[in-house]
Amino acid sequence: MNKKANGLSFLSKKKKINFLLTIMRVFILFLFFGLTSVYANNSYSQTKLNINLKNATFEELFDQIHSQSEFIFFYKDDIIKTNNTITLSLKESTINEILNRAFVKTDLTYKILDRQIVISKQKKEAITKTFSDVEVPVQDAVTGKVTTADGGPLPGASVIVKGTNRGTQTDFDGNYQLEVASGETIVFSYVGFTTKEVVYSGQTPIEVVLAEDASELSEVVVTGYTRQNTRNITGSVTVVQSEAIAATTPTSLEQALQGQAAGVTVGVEGGPGGNSAVRIRGYGTINGNDPLYVIDGVQTGQGLSDLNPDDIASIQILKDAAAASIYGIGAANGVIVITTKSGKKNNKVTFSYSGLTGVDFIPESVFPEFATPQQIADAYWQALANDGQALSHPQYGSGTSPVLPDYILPAGVSGTVDESTYSFPDNRITRANKGGTDWFGAFFDPAFVQQHNISARGGGENSKLYVGLGVLDQEGVGIATSFERYNLRVNSEFNITDRFRLGESVNVSYSERIGFIDPVGSSSNQNNEGQIAALYRSNPLIPVTDIAGNFAGTATIGGVGNASNAIGAARRNANNPTETIRALGSIYAEFDIMDGLLIKSTFTADMISSEFSFFRPVDVENSAARQVNLLRETSTSQINTNWYNILQYTKTLGDVHSIDAFVGTEFKKNRFEQFFGQITNFLEDTPDFTFLSAGTGAQTVGSGQNKSSSFSVFGKVDYAYDDKYLVSATLRQDNSSLFEAGNQDAIFPAISLGWRVSGESFLEDSSIVSNLLLKLSWGELGNNSIPAFRGVTSFASNLDFYDYNGQTGFFLANIGDPGLTWETTTTTNFGISASLFNSALDIDLDVYNAVTKDMLLAVPTDPTVFGNTIGSIFKNFGEMTNTGFDLGISYSNNSTAAFSYSVGVNISHYKNEVDFLDENNLDQVIANPNLGSQTGFETTNTVAGEPISSFVGFTWEGIDPATGRAIITGDSRDIIGSPHPDFTYGITFDAEYKNFDLSLLFQGSQGNDIYNLTKFWTDFSNFEGARSLDYIQNSWTPTNTGGSLPAYTLSANEAVGSSYYIEDGSYVRLKNISVGYTLGENISSKLKADKIRIFLQGKNLLTFTSYDGLDPEINLSNYTNQQQANLEIGVDRGAYPVSRSVNLGLNVSF
Repeated sequence: MNKKANGLSFLSKKKKINFLLTIMRVFILFLFFGLTSVYANNSYSQTKLNINLKNATFEELFDQIHSQSEFIFFYKDDIIKTNNTITLSLKESTINEILNRAFVKTDLTYKILDRQIVISKQKKEAITKTFSDVEVPVQDAVTGKVTTADGGPLPGASVIVKGTNRGTQTDFDGNYQLEVASGETIVFSYVGFTTKEVVYSGQTPIEVVLAEDASELSEVVVTGYTRQNTRNITGSVTVVQSEAIAATTPTSLEQALQGQAAGVTVGVEGGPGGNSAVRIRGYGTINGNDPLYVIDGVQTGQGLSDLNPDDIASIQILKDAAAASIYGIGAANGVIVITTKSGKKNNKVTFSYSGLTGVDFIPESVFPEFATPQQIADAYWQALANDGQALSHPQYGSGTSPVLPDYILPAGVSGTVDESTYSFPDNRITRANKGGTDWFGAFFDPAFVQQHNISARGGGENSKLYVGLGVLDQEGVGIATSFERYNLRVNSEFNITDRFRLGESVNVSYSERIGFIDPVGSSSNQNNEGQIAALYRSNPLIPVTDIAGNFAGTATIGGVGNASNAIGAARRNANNPTETIRALGSIYAEFDIMDGLLIKSTFTADMISSEFSFFRPVDVENSAARQVNLLRETSTSQINTNWYNILQYTKTLGDVHSIDAFVGTEFKKNRFEQFFGQITNFLEDTPDFTFLSAGTGAQTVGSGQNKSSSFSVFGKVDYAYDDKYLVSATLRQDNSSLFEAGNQDAIFPAISLGWRVSGESFLEDSSIVSNLLLKLSWGELGNNSIPAFRGVTSFASNLDFYDYNGQTGFFLANIGDPGLTWETTTTTNFGISASLFNSALDIDLDVYNAVTKDMLLAVPTDPTVFGNTIGSIFKNFGEMTNTGFDLGISYSNNSTAAFSYSVGVNISHYKNEVDFLDENNLDQVIANPNLGSQTGFETTNTVAGEPISSFVGFTWEGIDPATGRAIITGDSRDIIGSPHPDFTYGITFDAEYKNFDLSLLFQGSQGNDIYNLTKFWTDFSNFEGARSLDYIQNSWTPTNTGGSLPAYTLSANEAVGSSYYIEDGSYVRLKNISVGYTLGENISSKLKADKIRIFLQGKNLLTFTSYDGLDPEINLSNYTNQQQANLEIGVDRGAYPVSRSVNLGLNVSF
C-alpha cells in the first residue's frame, strides 16, 4: 500500500526508481561501447617494427620508428649528437628490443610511457658494460610477472640486469623472460612507480609488485579546473592517495580523511550513515565552516556520505587562498578536490573486488558506572535528613530506611497490586527492577556490517573506461538503526579525433537510513534531551518494559524522575526511513586548438531527492506523554548545476621559461525545494497502515524554496623560470544573487611565489637534498553562506495560525538588510617543502595567518520591537583571526625487495580569536540559546578577545571540608575552558614483508577541553533519576570530609554551570589496524586471478584518554544550523559514541 496516495504532490518512489533505471541503462551503453573499444586495441609497447639502417644517426632511427608507429621521442639535441653510427637489421621486433640493441656501447637510456619515449643519459656513476667487456657467466632463463599494488598487470615495465644492457619489457599481461646469471641483480622499473631490485640466486619465477611512486605519480594533481605539477605548487596543498584510503576501508569519505592530512579535522556522528563535519585549519567564521567539495569537477557543499570510497583515486586539500581562490564562492573554508578512478588507455580490462564483513560494537568498559537502586534510595534518604525534611518517598515509603518496592506505583497510590487487572494503557503494571536496569547495555548491541565493491577498468587506443559498483549494509550499534547505500560510478573518455575528446564522470547512489539518533535534542524532546541523554537520566529502578511487554516509563509515577524511555523511542523510530537518491556528475568536451592551446567546456550537476517519513505514535509511558499520534511526510529536492569553460595555454620556451595560463567563465544555479504534510489523530498506531488521508486531527501543509545563482570570470597564470623561480597569480570576479544590487560583485585576488633552492648550484649536486622549495602566498577568499532573500523584508502565511474568522492572515517572516555584502577572508602562508635522501624523507611545513572580516551572522532581535516571529536578522558582523601551522613528515624505505616500510606523521596547531563582534559594542557576547531550556545556564559564549565557543561559568573551587558545601566563585560568564586543541595529529605506519602487510593509523587531539554536561544529570540531586557511582562514593559525609562532591541535598544550587563540568578532552586513538596476506602467484593463477589478498582489520580498538564521557570525539556538534553548531563546540550532552569494529576482508583482481 502506498503511504503517499493522499492527493499531495509528493515525488513518488516509482518515478525515482524509473529515473535510476534510466540512468543505469545509459551507463550500460557506455560500458558496452567502452569495453568494445578497449578490446579492439593492443599496447603500444608490443607493436612489431622493422628496422633496416646502415651507418645511420640516432635521429634517422627515431624517424624510422615514428614512421611505422605512433611513438614520439623526447630528447635534448646535444645528447644524441655523437660520432656513433647505427647499423641495425631487425624484423618484427618490439620497441624495447630495438632500443636495447641501438644503445649498446653508449651512455644512453630510455623510458617508455604510453606513446612517449624519453631519451636521456645514464647517470655518471652508472658504468655501462657490454658482452665484449666482461666474461658472461652461465645464464638461466628467468620468467615472472610484474604487477601493480592492486594486482593488475604492468605492461611495458623495464626488466634489466643491473650494470648491463641485457633487458626486456613485460608483455601485455605483465609477463617477462630474461637471461640472468646467478648473483646478478635484476632491476624492475616503470615510469611513475618505485624501482625494485632482486638478486637472482636460482629462484624462478620472480614475481614483483611495483608500488606507485608518490614523487612521480603525484606529480600532476587537480588543484583548480586544471592539473598542476606538485613540484611547482606554491600554495598549501596536501594530497591523500588512494592507498591511504584503501588501507582504512572507510564506509564514508570523511572517515578516510581522519588523521591523514595536517590541518584537517573530522567530526563523525557515531550512528550508521551519520553526518560528518570537516574543518580545515580550525574555525574561520561563526556561520558556515564547511569546505567546498569538488568531485571530478562537480562543486558541491552537500557532503560525501553518498560517495563510495572505493572509487577514489586521490584527494587534494587546498588550504590557503593561493590554492583555493580560483574556486571563489564557497572556498573560504578550504577546498577538498576529489579525483575518482579512471581507466587507462591501451590497457586490457582488469576487474577488482574488495569487500569486508564484520561486527561493530561499543565495549561495556566505556559505559558510565551508575549507582544501584538501593544506593540511590539511601542517598536520597540522607539528602532528606541533611535538608531537615521528613523521611518519606512515593516509592521507598517512610521510616528510618528506604525500602525498594516490588512494583513501581503511580503517584499517591499505595497498597497491593493484582497483576490480573493489567490493561493498556489505563492500568499498566510495572515490576520494580531492584537489581537495576542497565539502560546503556539495553540500548547498545553489536551490529553487523558488510561492504562489497567491484570495478572494471581499461582502455583502448582512443578510449578509457572505469565502472564501479558498491554496496554498504550497516546496522547501527544503537538498536533499531541501520544504513544501506548502493553506488554506481561510470567514468569514461573517448578520443573522437586526435584533437577532440569527450568524457563524463557520473555517480548515482541510493541510500536508506532507518531510525535516527538525536544527539543534540530539541524543544520537542523530553526535557530537551536526545536519546543518549535519556540513558543517563533514566532511573535504574524502572525496567525497559512492564509486565505485558509494553514500554515502561515515568508517566504518573512519583519519585523516579521524568526521563523518557530511550529504548521505546528508538524502537518506534525504526519505522521512520529517510530515502535519498543522488546523481552527481559531469560531462566535458576538450579540443586542442593547436600545440599548447586547449579549450574545455564542462557541465556539472548535483541532484538530490530525499523523502523522510516520520510516524510518531503515542508514548503513554513517559511523564510528558504524547497523547496524540502524528504522521509527517517530507519531500525535498535539490538541483545544483554549473557550466564552466576554460581556455588554457601551456608552453615551454627555451627550456627555461614554463608558462601555464588559463581564463574561464562559470555560471551556477542552485535550487532547493521542500514540501511537507502533517496530520494527527490516527485510529491505529501501526505506521504500515497509516496515510496522510487517514488522520482525523489537525492538518499542517507547508513548502519552501530557496534559489540562487552566480556568474564568475576567472584567470590564473603559473610561471616558472629554469624550474627554480616560480610565480602563480589568480584573479576571480564573482557575482552572487544572494546579495542585493550594488553588493553582488566581488573580486578575489591571490599571488604566490616559490624558490626552488635545490636548483641552485650550491645544492644541485647534493646527495642529501633532493628537492627544497620555499613558498610564500597571499590572497583573499569570499563567503556568501546565507539563505536566499535575506536582503529583503518578507511576509508569510500559515494554515495553522494568524487567521481571523477563517481567513488566512500574514505575518512578518524576515527583516531584510539590503546592505549585506561578502564575508572576506585574507590569508598569508609561508611554506617549506623538502625531499631528502633521494626522496626517502619528505617534509612539508606551512605557517599561516587568516583574518575574516564582515562575518555573516544571524543576530538575535529584540522581541519587543520585532515580535516573536523574527528570531534573528542577518548582518555583517565582526572579525576573527586564525593563526597556526601544519607539519607533515613522511619516510619511506624500499631498500630491499623482501621488506619495505613507510612512516608518516602530521601535526597541526591553530589559535582562534574573535577580534571584535560589533563596532559599537566590542564586548558583545553571542551565546547559544539552545541550552538555556535544558539546564538553566549557558555553557558557551563567543566574546571579543577569546576563541569562538569558549566555555563559561563559575569557578568550582572544591568542597568545604567543614560544611560539605561547594565552594563556587567568580561569575557565570567567566571563561573557564576552550574546546580548541593545542594541536591535533595523525601517525601512519605501513610495512610489507614478503607476502604480509601491516597498516596502522593513530589519530589524536591534545589540549582541548570538553564540557561534560552529562554530569549535570548524574552527579547532583536536582533530578530524581540515575546517579553516578562517583556521586555515591565521593560525596562529602562527616566520615568522608575529603569528598569531591557536595553533601547530599535536594537543592540544585550547586549544579550551576561551572568548571566542575570541564574535563581534559585529549586523546589518542588507534583508528585503524590492518594485517593482510597476499596469496602466492602459484595459488592465485590456479584461481584465475592476478592477485588475492585477505586481511583482518580493527577500527577504533584502542583509545587513551582521561575523559569520563562515552567518547572524546565530540568536538563537532550535529546541528543542522551551522551557526548553532559553531557556538557549541565541545559540549557533550549525550553524544553518540564512535563504534569499534572487527572486520575480515578480501581483495581480488583478475
